[in-house]
Amino acid sequence: MTTRFGKCSSLADLYVRTCRWKGANTLFSDDQDTRYTGEQSLDRSLRFASALRSASLAPGDVVAFMCLGSAAHAVSWFGAIAGGYVASSLHVRNDSVERIAEMLKWLGAKLVVHDAAFASLIHAAVQECGLPIRTLALDDEPGTWESFIGSASPLDYERQRPDAASLASIVLSSGSTGQPKGVMHSQATLLACAVAGPGILEGIRRHDTLMLTMNPSFAGWVMFVLPAIAGKSRLHFVRRFDPAQVLELVERERVTILPMVPTMWRMVLDLDTTKRDLTSLRLIGVGGESPTADDVTRLTTRICKRIAPGYMAGESGNGCAVMITAEDLVDGRKIGSTGLPTVGADVRIVDPDGSIDDVLPPGETGEIVVTGSSVALGYWRDPTLTDKKFIDGWWRSGDLGHLDEDGYLWVNGRSDNVINTGGIKVHAEEIEADIMSHENVASCVVVGRTDAKFGQRIVAYVVAKGAGLTSDDLKSYLKDVRKLSGYKVPKAFHFLSALPTGLTGKVDRRALRDRSEPE
Repeated sequence: MTTRFGKCSSLADLYVRTCRWKGANTLFSDDQDTRYTGEQSLDRSLRFASALRSASLAPGDVVAFMCLGSAAHAVSWFGAIAGGYVASSLHVRNDSVERIAEMLKWLGAKLVVHDAAFASLIHAAVQECGLPIRTLALDDEPGTWESFIGSASPLDYERQRPDAASLASIVLSSGSTGQPKGVMHSQATLLACAVAGPGILEGIRRHDTLMLTMNPSFAGWVMFVLPAIAGKSRLHFVRRFDPAQVLELVERERVTILPMVPTMWRMVLDLDTTKRDLTSLRLIGVGGESPTADDVTRLTTRICKRIAPGYMAGESGNGCAVMITAEDLVDGRKIGSTGLPTVGADVRIVDPDGSIDDVLPPGETGEIVVTGSSVALGYWRDPTLTDKKFIDGWWRSGDLGHLDEDGYLWVNGRSDNVINTGGIKVHAEEIEADIMSHENVASCVVVGRTDAKFGQRIVAYVVAKGAGLTSDDLKSYLKDVRKLSGYKVPKAFHFLSALPTGLTGKVDRRALRDRSEPE
């Protein structure tokens, strides 16, 4: 059960130890009723790592994945990590052969592991790419996966452990247009991300079941999977998000920790949650954006009393997280804040046009800069951007925020979401929060559109909860109820059935800015 090596210095070390101590207990499960114990997971992962060597891959080579969340994917992803390869998950919502071929070239991938559903897409992309890239289907024909690892002996891990400083993963940004950024993490920074995780998930432990509804291409997948590995808990994967299925699985699998983005939670809250037994939940996470006061109230009264909103990013990881606790939220004044830095982390607000030492006073909005144990190495094949964003152990986020008098962080939006209208700078997220407070609004995005007179005009895209909501209704609400200054009230409201999203599921603001609309 125990390992022969001493100090746990890499994510690979942590995974091997967790599998061995998990033993005959389930480590990975999914909504396809696949279940792997710790012993089974380690055996398959190390045989996969060994089979990659037999397929002429060397440690440091990139193994790309195009998979939905599953137990089989997790076993193969950690097999790449344990073997010293570089794991990178492609965005599953990308259906362009040319785009995938471009990504495979850029990554220098030697192998693509994929779900059966993406077989034709991957094969066409590899052919388009023109490089000798091998493909492997996890669930194509019976025995495909097993046949690849079947004749391989498990990798002798103690003799072939990856170095802690070696590159372990390239986490891709959303890349709604143009080339996505590749966030580089080493074995050591991913270990730091894992070890910091239990601190932000209220001591995740071996009796917990953490369910993930997000796809592996999300940075959030890494930031929640790794703490679960550190805590020796069970991970349950959902291939595609469905709000009704989420409630059913929480009850059936006795899920204890469930992180999702606010949009997903709002879809769940639109259902009758009383029909399911949700008492197993002890903690719910809310990330990706700050929840509204209404979100927090509905979640804590209908889903789980303990809620953990936080500020994290793929570039900074869990070791740099800023978190708020359920106790903080008892004070209504802190709802909307992302809280205080976690253990060993630090945050400062600096002049967006200055250096990381140009620190701004409490209450003043500037760029959020964070540091901690899990800061990434930089951006793949982009030393210029790396030098600009990663400075002396700090990461410049590009997000805008301020610290209040108690040191709590408030995120005000992205620096590229500032609208300059008539010489006045307006934060899109501020207006969105006011629009979202209307009882008949399901979601919305505010953007700046080019205007000959004012430079930019404010335009809102709204998804209503039902028929009947009009532009005049929202204008009156913003002016009379929310007391929004006239220059902040959108000049136009466009009603959509759904907001466009990028490859990672985040709203595609650029698509809305470029959208052709009568004003």
